[in-house]
Amino acid sequence: MAGNNSLDEKLRTGIEAARRGDKATASRLLRQVVDVNPNNEIAWMWLASALDNLTERKQALEQALRINPNNTRAQQALEQLNAVIGDSTPVRRGGTAPAALPRPAGGGGNTLVTIIGAVVALAILALIIFAVVSSSQNAGPLPNPATQEAVLNTPLPTATIDPADYTATPFYGVIVTIDPATINTLPPEFTPTFTFTPIPITATATPYPMEQFTLLYTSIKDGQDAPSLFRVDGAGTGDQQVGDGATGFSDISYSPDGSKIAFVREATYEKEGSSITSPELFVAPADNPNGAAQVTEFGTSELLHPSWGPDGVQIVVASNYDGDLDLWTLTDDGNNLQKITDNDWADRDPAWSPNGELIVYASEQANGAGSGLTELFSVSPTGENVTQLTDASGSSYSPVWSPDGTRIAFASDRNGDGDIFIADADGKNYTLITGDDDGAEDRLPVFNPVGQMLVFTSNRDGDSFQLYMSDLRGNGITRLADPGLDVQSLAFRPELLLVGR
Repeated sequence: MAGNNSLDEKLRTGIEAARRGDKATASRLLRQVVDVNPNNEIAWMWLASALDNLTERKQALEQALRINPNNTRAQQALEQLNAVIGDSTPVRRGGTAPAALPRPAGGGGNTLVTIIGAVVALAILALIIFAVVSSSQNAGPLPNPATQEAVLNTPLPTATIDPADYTATPFYGVIVTIDPATINTLPPEFTPTFTFTPIPITATATPYPMEQFTLLYTSIKDGQDAPSLFRVDGAGTGDQQVGDGATGFSDISYSPDGSKIAFVREATYEKEGSSITSPELFVAPADNPNGAAQVTEFGTSELLHPSWGPDGVQIVVASNYDGDLDLWTLTDDGNNLQKITDNDWADRDPAWSPNGELIVYASEQANGAGSGLTELFSVSPTGENVTQLTDASGSSYSPVWSPDGTRIAFASDRNGDGDIFIADADGKNYTLITGDDDGAEDRLPVFNPVGQMLVFTSNRDGDSFQLYMSDLRGNGITRLADPGLDVQSLAFRPELLLVGR
């Protein structure tokens, strides 16, 4: 039923948020799950991993044990937590799960019995909540913040449930059941990790609402010299400034798990006794852009277009660190610098493929150094197997990968003005997306997180570059909400969505 599907999706999305360390989203979604289905052991265990308050974490673990007294992982975690907060109450081990209320006979036709069952269930739930609150009040004062932080950073064991032995506990009121066979098995530890998984999308798939995605963009506000950072949803609404242009944000890029951003900023620093001002690479938590750390000291005039590798640690950039624009990789702490391309022409606009095997970029290689005309090329992250992907008049530039790694979108002025194209990953079978636009400049394409739509910038409705959206055939090009500013770079936050269920 529809309610079951919605709850199942919230559980899955909440688990994914917990895995990638987004505790706020995880706790919000998992609380909604247990509010509707308080007997969901898996939701309680994952909720415990997402809670920063030790008392609330204890309550979640205790609720998981009420549902399944044989949950050894919850027992272990609760014992560790009790040792820190000074609660000597022994943790119950083994036993029998609380008895389920009998289901009314007659297939649900007895309304009176159903109402009485719902009242009884609510009364039992109230008693459980009262017991949990009472036990937390008797637990004594919490330890100091440092000790609490140590506990919160200790991985919490997870529930182990054999789907063959799992039986959903009946609940009268709103009845929601979840097939355990469709639920992700919990890992041994709550450690956020990223594994690249191609997202299958078909031409007939119903598009996800753009409002559910998050988009960052950079733009210069009146009276400031450097771009500020803004966040909107994928439909261009809910505009909010999240980073001040007094420091500057350019060429914004999300890490694959959405937890970090990389960007370029003009920085002034001391090096070898001299004061240097140059564009440098910065990395910040995605939820705290103003907490960015400078990770390079290249001290050169150009550093452009950071793009993350799928491991969420390596980054590729374009820089004239050795005199002309080449591609370089480094880790997000600024170490392990490696040169990828080594030539006399300009290489720019790198984009790392989702599977990590290729970096696609724009280069003067086909037209000669200093020509300013670029085509698209691909290269391995070790600098091998350089392959030309496009061959057209004018320039092709700003390539980006689809989330499943099968296609690339890019901009090209081969028809006289900047347009957006989509091609296969090898550059073949290209499609023009933005034709017949009265000479407008279309730039900076990005796929939405499931690869169903494109968002790009264009000046087709005036002099400023605004956000526009199109499907993958160039149909239905629409302007997103107007922020009133020239958009200079943009990036979607990756989403770990479950499709095809």
